[in-house]
Amino acid sequence: MIQFEGVTKTYQSGKQEIHALNGIDLTVETGEIFGVIGFSGAGKSSLIRTVNLLERPTKGSVKIHGKDISTLSSKEIRTTRKDIGMIFQHFNLLNSKTVFHNVAMPLILANTPKDKIKEQVKSLLEFVGLADQAQKYPDQLSGGQKQRIGIARALATNPSVLLCDEATSALDPQTTQSILDLLRKINREYNITILLITHEMGVIREICDKVAVLEAGKVIEQGSVFDVFTNPQQPTTQRFVRSVMNDELPPALMQQIQDAGGNHSIYRIQFHGNSVGRPLISQVSREFNLDLNVLFGNITELQGKPYGNLIVEFIGDRSEINRALAAIRQSDATVEEAENYAS
Repeated sequence: MIQFEGVTKTYQSGKQEIHALNGIDLTVETGEIFGVIGFSGAGKSSLIRTVNLLERPTKGSVKIHGKDISTLSSKEIRTTRKDIGMIFQHFNLLNSKTVFHNVAMPLILANTPKDKIKEQVKSLLEFVGLADQAQKYPDQLSGGQKQRIGIARALATNPSVLLCDEATSALDPQTTQSILDLLRKINREYNITILLITHEMGVIREICDKVAVLEAGKVIEQGSVFDVFTNPQQPTTQRFVRSVMNDELPPALMQQIQDAGGNHSIYRIQFHGNSVGRPLISQVSREFNLDLNVLFGNITELQGKPYGNLIVEFIGDRSEINRALAAIRQSDATVEEAENYAS
């Protein structure tokens, strides 16, 4: 478990104080994949680096398995860091060393016996799918292979916590997916708690259990991935969700609808659980004296649950529209006005 309690981080830049973190309260449960997302400058990197004291909090505490790491002695900090693996955006491999030695480095520094090092490195390279690359050098590898080596190195000391600092942002989409699959495998098979930071909401959707949205050094929203995706509260969160759902209506389309005149309204309808598979829109169009125009629609999966998202234009009398909306809401679907989706 990782607990952030009132964590503040202030940097001094000349006579100016820069507040990177402003009272962060977060709990990452054991065995979770927890994502922290935010735009550049939100404080993501400062936050994740407080977990292994690469950055020491100015105020507040970070607890790993109940221990406030800022109170530990230098020797205890070194021991604790062995329990915390870290994966970096740009791999941070030693180009003058072979793949084998890059993975072995944490074990060498820990004075691990040579036979144990050989056994551990071989096992890890097999786990990440690079058993045949042990004697190559980083410059001979692709970006995805380099990140797999970085992951193997992070796992060398058998940590219980794995930190991912923008681990996929330097990779193409196909390679990103393979790395996310590997992280999910690590979490599932080793029960390692994973804390990752990213600016890509697709990464959050793909593997995270929970997410926190960071802005100006503060947590502005947090919760399960399903809840945050289906009901984002803050404008920044809504922007991130839209970047993945791609349900923003083009202004030209909105203008075309407005120019057409008549009685119409635009609504966003979300389908959860059993309501996803029902022909609800078809039923509503038959039951009520309305014309329905589907402007956008998709079905995706969030944390193993189906989720449907439609944006629909209702054309007809207001009384009929209200009756139709009431019927939809009775069917375990949520409805909200979607005029703001044209912004």
